[in-house]
Amino acid sequence: MTHNRRWACPKLVTLRVKDPALTLLVYAVLLLGDGLGLARMGLACALLHEGGHVAAYWLLLRCPPRLELSAFGICMRMGGVALPPGQELLLALAGPLANALLCLGALAGMQRVWGYSYGGYWFAAVNCLVGGCNLLPVPGLDGPRAIAALRALWQLQLSKK
Repeated sequence: MTHNRRWACPKLVTLRVKDPALTLLVYAVLLLGDGLGLARMGLACALLHEGGHVAAYWLLLRCPPRLELSAFGICMRMGGVALPPGQELLLALAGPLANALLCLGALAGMQRVWGYSYGGYWFAAVNCLVGGCNLLPVPGLDGPRAIAALRALWQLQLSKK
């Protein structure tokens, strides 16, 4: 019996680079001109954000997702997987929740263990911005997916009555 490799669950998260030349150029210029380290911090927080989505995807489906890196950032591709509204909401909010927890963890760590520092505040602030901006109702971000999942949950509740 042969298995269709296209539908097989990969063992590791796969990364696809969209338009590699443009992506490399954008990141090279961005990182070369990053004297304060804000771009590096933003990229790290974006990776941590996507890590929240990847962890939720893994917990829900027991299969690693596919990530796509482009000149505009990194995003998770679900590959046509349809989830129930509750799981879709959890998946959409996992990235912003990861950023919120990291922000709170950095602030708590500075208060109790490490002491206050500019780097700690940068990390907390950038996590807050990355998570908050991803909740904006702009297509392609987490906000519209969360809103659509909430609407579907609401309609399921109304249809049960």
